[in-house]
Amino acid sequence: MADGIRHVIVTGGRGYLGRAFVDAACKAGLRVTLLARGASGSDCIRSIGWRLGEALPADALAPDLAQQEQALVHFAHDWRDLRPEGANVEGARTLRDSGREKGLGRFVFISSQSARQDALNAYGRMKWQIEQMLDAANEVSLRVGLVYGGPCEAQYGLLCKTVGITSLMPMVRPHQLVQPILRDEVALGALNAVNSDLSGALGLAGAQPIPFSQFLDTLARLTRGGGVRLLPIPIAPTLLLCDIVNALPLLPNVDRERVLGLAGTRPMETADDLARLKLNVVAFEEGMAREPIARKAMLREGRTLLTYTLRGKPGAALLRRYARALEAKGSRGAMRMPLPARLSPALLRFVEPFGSRGELSKRLKIATALAETSDESARVATGGSRLGRIAGLAFGGLLEVLAAPTRLIATALRS
Repeated sequence: MADGIRHVIVTGGRGYLGRAFVDAACKAGLRVTLLARGASGSDCIRSIGWRLGEALPADALAPDLAQQEQALVHFAHDWRDLRPEGANVEGARTLRDSGREKGLGRFVFISSQSARQDALNAYGRMKWQIEQMLDAANEVSLRVGLVYGGPCEAQYGLLCKTVGITSLMPMVRPHQLVQPILRDEVALGALNAVNSDLSGALGLAGAQPIPFSQFLDTLARLTRGGGVRLLPIPIAPTLLLCDIVNALPLLPNVDRERVLGLAGTRPMETADDLARLKLNVVAFEEGMAREPIARKAMLREGRTLLTYTLRGKPGAALLRRYARALEAKGSRGAMRMPLPARLSPALLRFVEPFGSRGELSKRLKIATALAETSDESARVATGGSRLGRIAGLAFGGLLEVLAAPTRLIATALRS
């Protein structure tokens, strides 16, 4: 039965996760109908006006297909409505009832890892309530973990912005275990759920939990070449800090619901559920290193190291060669680098270890090899006046003497 799904009706299809699912459905050759405000369309997509709380429109179904060949995937959620019997719960009930009445082949509900009866946040409690409604054999709930990747939007966007502007973060329960999953993996998991006979609540999250502190530190390294230190604080001051931050201009808005959701997350055993969904979830560091924002950080790293080795500005082509060289070596994104060195590459001399040990030495070796064969190297070697080149050599010698003690320390630390 489920193998014959040819048309998916999607709520929340313009959101962070919904867009990824719609793209995956179109690539899989399915027809897609968006239930949304405003009309739009493309080759495989049509749009029908709809608001959360309304029943499934009669014209949402494709008249040339049997009901069993059509499915409803429910992403939509109103973050403004925190009532336990508000638009989110009643809206899901209305969709369930109208979907059953019309005889749809599948109903896939996008839930959350925080879903449980005693969740700290209203979002988790509402998701749990909705899961309890979906008890038919063709209805399935997907408990999605901590999503990352794609455009910097939703919770992922907030986390990227936050680690991008600070290295010290007050955080409630920083060692809380989270289970990251790529946005595209969520989309594929939902699509596989559509084309299955699964039912009940399934975990759609990485099988290996990691501490939230590790998640943030890796995110900071791969997006800006730095790290973060987390200052553990109780929930009450954290929520007060959210209110203060949200009242200040120019700072990212921090949703109390998301903070409580992270604080109350409990690990899930997802290996069996992922196997049933026919989905392989990559480790967070590996998946994040492939993201465009991480590649930009690698290019910024290349600019720092190549400026240091060239003593001049590298071109865009040379930066791309550096990134490709790292990828060919199996590198997982940008390395951690001190902020002063990122701002002034010449200061790398003070932390560059003697010999070839350590990640910095390995990457400097790659940068040097690329620089020596580049057009920029020839221009720097012949550019400027003779007096200027002599002064540059003298400055380099002085820097070498001043940096020797700290280089010895850096070498000892890497031994």
